[in-house]
Amino acid sequence: MADVLVIGDRYYISQQLTDKSDVYSFGVMLLELISGREPISNVSFGVNCRNIVQWAKLHIESGDIQGIIDPNLRDEYDIQSMWKIVEKALMCVQPHGHMRPSISEVLKEIQDAILIERAALVSREGLSDNLSRISGHSSLNVGHHDLVGAELDISIDESVSQPSAR
Repeated sequence: MADVLVIGDRYYISQQLTDKSDVYSFGVMLLELISGREPISNVSFGVNCRNIVQWAKLHIESGDIQGIIDPNLRDEYDIQSMWKIVEKALMCVQPHGHMRPSISEVLKEIQDAILIERAALVSREGLSDNLSRISGHSSLNVGHHDLVGAELDISIDESVSQPSAR
């Protein structure tokens, strides 16, 4: 079960990693980041769930995104950007590899969510004079306070956005 959760269905069957198993793992990691929870637990997810994927799907299917967001974020995020990330994470953990997006699609969606978040931050903080500084480049590795007044860049290694055969 842990192998299936962590790296997806194809690896479990073939014992070979693929781009789509990497996407599955990335989706699990996104769910971990959003929720602040570990991927597998016998107690964290309730009686009917043993892993983060099942747990997140149950919440999202009932429209309860707040139920999976780490409370340590204390509402310091834009709900629209969070929905984008959660929806893409759930697409990444589809049971079959052919149903999962490419890593390029996932990264694009994350970049879009970051732009939404940055615009919302500017609006929340009343920093409209800094709105013109928001560019199409962001950093996945910044905290809330690092965003204020900072010019951010995201560098995507070409080996990540242009997968090679394994």
